[in-house]
Amino acid sequence: MTISVTIIEDDANVLQRLIDVVSASSACQIVGIGRNRGEAVSAILANRADIYLVDLGLPDVDGIDLIKLIEEKCADAHSIVVSTFGDSKHVMRSLRAGASGYLLKEEIQPSLIEKIIATHNGHAPLSPAVSRLVLDKLESLETGVKPKVDRTQKLKELGLGQREWSVLNLLIEGLPIVDIGNRLSISRFTVNQHLRSIYRKLNVNSRAMATSVARMHGLVDD
Repeated sequence: MTISVTIIEDDANVLQRLIDVVSASSACQIVGIGRNRGEAVSAILANRADIYLVDLGLPDVDGIDLIKLIEEKCADAHSIVVSTFGDSKHVMRSLRAGASGYLLKEEIQPSLIEKIIATHNGHAPLSPAVSRLVLDKLESLETGVKPKVDRTQKLKELGLGQREWSVLNLLIEGLPIVDIGNRLSISRFTVNQHLRSIYRKLNVNSRAMATSVARMHGLVDD
C-alpha cells in the first residue's frame, strides 16, 4: 500500500530535498504541499495524507498549531516534525501537541522513508539526539533534577576548542560578527574562520542551527 504524504515547508531548498527523497520511493506518494499558512491549512483540511511532514518555522503560522489541526481534523493521520530546532522546548511542545515523531533537517536523506513507514505502522521516530533529550527531560520530570552537563567534556566530544566556544557562545547571544570580534579582540576575518570551523564540526550551516545544536547538547540553557 502506498503511503500518502503532505509536506509543509517554506524553505525552497529544504522543500525540494524532501520532495526528491519522498518521490524517489515507490512506498510513498506526495499528495499535498504547504509553503505557508493558507496552503498548509488547505492541505490539512483536504485530509488526503497518511503522513504530514511539518516544519515548525513557517513565517505566518506556528507549526505547533498545524500539528494540533492535524490531530483535530485527520484522525487517522500522523505528523512528523522536520525542523532545525533541536532544543527541548520545541521538541516537547511538538510531542505534546500530537506529533508522532521529531527529526532534524540534517536527516533529510533516503532513510527518511524508513521513518515514514515506521510512523505509518505506529512507531515514533526520533533523531538520536532528540531521543536523548526526551529521556533526559522525562528523567528530570521524575526526579525534579535537571541533568548536569560537563561542558568541558562535551566540547571535547564535539571537537570544539575554548576559543571556538567563546565565539559560539557570543553567536548564541545574538551578537553580530563585528561585535564578537570586538568582544574577543580578534578580527572579523578570524571570527569568520572560527565560525566556518564551528559550523563544520556541528554539521550546521546557520546561526539558528548552531544554537539549536548547542542547546541540544546542553551547552546553553533552553
